[in-house]
Amino acid sequence: MYCHLTDPAIKNIAVLDMTHGGVIIARKLKELEFNVTGVDVYGTLSVEQCSYLEADGIRMMEKSCLIDDFDLLISPVHLYPDHVMLRQTRDKHIPSISHHRAVGEILACTDTGNCPLIIEVTGTKAKTSTASLLADMISRKLTVVLHTSRGLELWEDGVCQLIHKGLSIAPGSILQVMDIAGSLDKKIEAYIFEISLGVTGCGSVGIITTFDMDYMIAGKTSMASEAKVKSLLNCSENTLFVLNENCKKALKQLDLPLASENISTFSIVNKGENETHNSDYCLNVHNNNFSIICGEEIIEFCLVEGYDAKSYMTAFAASCAAAFEISIPLKNVKETIQQFRGLQGRMQEMVEEDIRLLDNSNSGMDIVSVEKALDHCLKSRKRVIMVLGEEAAQVCEGLPPEDVADLVGRRLEDMDELILVGERMKLLATGNIHYTKSFDIGKTCAMELARKKSTAEVIIVLCVKCFR
Repeated sequence: MYCHLTDPAIKNIAVLDMTHGGVIIARKLKELEFNVTGVDVYGTLSVEQCSYLEADGIRMMEKSCLIDDFDLLISPVHLYPDHVMLRQTRDKHIPSISHHRAVGEILACTDTGNCPLIIEVTGTKAKTSTASLLADMISRKLTVVLHTSRGLELWEDGVCQLIHKGLSIAPGSILQVMDIAGSLDKKIEAYIFEISLGVTGCGSVGIITTFDMDYMIAGKTSMASEAKVKSLLNCSENTLFVLNENCKKALKQLDLPLASENISTFSIVNKGENETHNSDYCLNVHNNNFSIICGEEIIEFCLVEGYDAKSYMTAFAASCAAAFEISIPLKNVKETIQQFRGLQGRMQEMVEEDIRLLDNSNSGMDIVSVEKALDHCLKSRKRVIMVLGEEAAQVCEGLPPEDVADLVGRRLEDMDELILVGERMKLLATGNIHYTKSFDIGKTCAMELARKKSTAEVIIVLCVKCFR
């Protein structure tokens, strides 16, 4: 595949959007001795941050600048396509690539991209769970570095160690992950990256978990699913793709020239549904267990209790399909699935101080998963204390107050107590509805309310959109 960064005609590069990983990309390009201009299109960098970049030889511009002197423009897939600089690149036929593609090309130009197994995971839902399950499976054979919205982890023999927090899942963060991993006194044999809005092409395996709950990007001019599917073109001709069956329609609509022999698909069938499928791997849900059909073979999996297993079915299907495709031993796959007890903040049940909790607070939470958590708890015939809202400063896309208002209007009678979290939820806290500023305060308030009741009859549901 053509690499812009190895073209001797490319010397002057503009990087648009310094907020979502652009700073990291700009610094790496400078290290590769390009002339780099950073364009702070959203105006989010401080004067001090801009001064640091200028001191490192990166020219900084606000909002936009003329593109006549640039040989290449790098912009995020979510930027409005009618931005003046993007429009000028089209008019003047100046090459433009995405942040995702730029990261893949940077890694291709350095030794850091030479690891034999790099897996990239994207999709609208189940990215973190899929990546984490895969890391567990693979780590029983290889040493794995995993980067997700949970943080940067080192996995060995099915056990993980948190080594860094605070990085986003924007594509630029991969470059920082590689630097941190390179400083470890370990031989890293596999990398797994959770990435928003597509893959970079640096990997030997690309996974799309699902397009469920698709959404608009780029000033509402395109769907997120389109960006994710188009990003597959960043990959080499030898890349293995593991895709949800529902991606096939998008592949056909966009007429992407991908070799079908490199594509494996998975699907999920619930008990009682039509069991016909065209996927390579079909997961069949049986109460709290499941089986996977691959060809003539049926593999059964037993699950432990302590979390809502049905919320993980996409992750189970995607991770198992990928593991089988890269020849991870079935024994390792089964051990991971059967020892799994859910991820923190993703429909995980626990007991604290004799009080039952269902923890569903994570960066990818939406109002649909809130309602699923509520329904799950009502089945246990417990009195529900719901902690609901957002820590908006921590996440790029918050929990819309209008969605919360709609849920409260429909389901308030199903909650014994409701505690709203976050500044934008404050106006909804009327009558007997409580309000707190943060997840931690909301949880503490819920625990206090639970102690005043019969704890055996109560369950606390934590549904706050935040990083954990």
